Order: sequence, then C-alpha cells, then structure tokens
Amino acid sequence: MANPKNAEFDNFVKLQQELAAEAAAEIPFDPKKELDDWIARLNALYTQIKDEFLKDYINAGSISTEIGSIELNEEFSGPYVAPTMVIHIGLQEIKLIPIGTMLIGSKGRVDVVGRAGTSRLILLSKNVTSPSQLVSVTIVDPKNPQSIKRPIPQQIEWAWKIATRPPTATFLELNKESFLQILLEVSNA
Repeated sequence: MANPKNAEFDNFVKLQQELAAEAAAEIPFDPKKELDDWIARLNALYTQIKDEFLKDYINAGSISTEIGSIELNEEFSGPYVAPTMVIHIGLQEIKLIPIGTMLIGSKGRVDVVGRAGTSRLILLSKNVTSPSQLVSVTIVDPKNPQSIKRPIPQQIEWAWKIATRPPTATFLELNKESFLQILLEVSNA
C-alpha cells in the first residue's frame, strides 16, 4: 500500500512500470536480424562505392578494390565477422573498417582510414544533418507521470553520411563527389 509520504516515488515507480510495459509491447529486439541487417548495409555500401563512385577508375584499371573481413565483438551480439573494403590507388591503400552497429544515435559506423588520417561514415536517419538532432529530452512532471507522450515508432529510412569534425560537426550526404573528397583527405593528396 502506498505511503502518502512517498507519493513522488510511488509515481516514479508507476511510470517506470508503464514504460516497461510499453517497451515489452513493441516489436521484440532480434539480435540476429539486427546483425544480418548491419552486414547487408555494409555490403550495400561497398557495392555502391565500387559500382557507382569508383566504377570509371576501376574500369580504367587505375583503382582496385578488395573485400576482406574483421572480427568485431558487440554487447548485443557477441563476436561476429564483418566485411571490410580496401581501395588501392597506386601506392595508396585506403581501408574501410566497420566499427560497429547499434551505436548511440546511429545505426552504425565505418572508418575510412588512409596514411594521412581517418574520416567517419555514419549510418543515420536520412533526415539528420546535425548531432543536435540525435538527442531529445522529455521532462516529466513526477506528480503527473501520465504527462509523458511517447511517439509512435516509425520506420526509419537509413542513409550513410559523412561526419565532419568538431567543433562544427555536421553530417554531409554521401555521394560520389563527397566520397572522392574523403579519399583525397585521408591520403593527404
């Protein structure tokens, strides 16, 4: 039975129970499905790079690519093998190395590593252009826990973006021109 002195805590407990019930009613988390989706998105990224962004250079024989693998270990899945990509341009070797999926604020990250530096590709909601859009805060009145209105989950359209460096971090569209610019930057060209 609730103690009137603990009404604020009682409301907190009630809210947490309601949130847990709502979460349980949502689509259950399937680690295998998430991992399969992540691997498919990596393969699609590498295919886009090879068949669209670098196609003319590969066809001319001036660039070659190879697919390798790396073992990653994530809390939700344990160890798994993910594909990597290496781009050979003369003496330059640029590696695309997946860092992981289910990262805070994103669906995944791939580092583009060259001898002069690293750039980051982030898998985000297509509409996100700034890190400030990744966080939302809801303030709930502890005396009225029903005041929280949880949004209905919507299907997210994911897109690879280039994460620029702080302090003016933004997310740029990944396309042929922006990808070629990344290759120049990480190669110090």
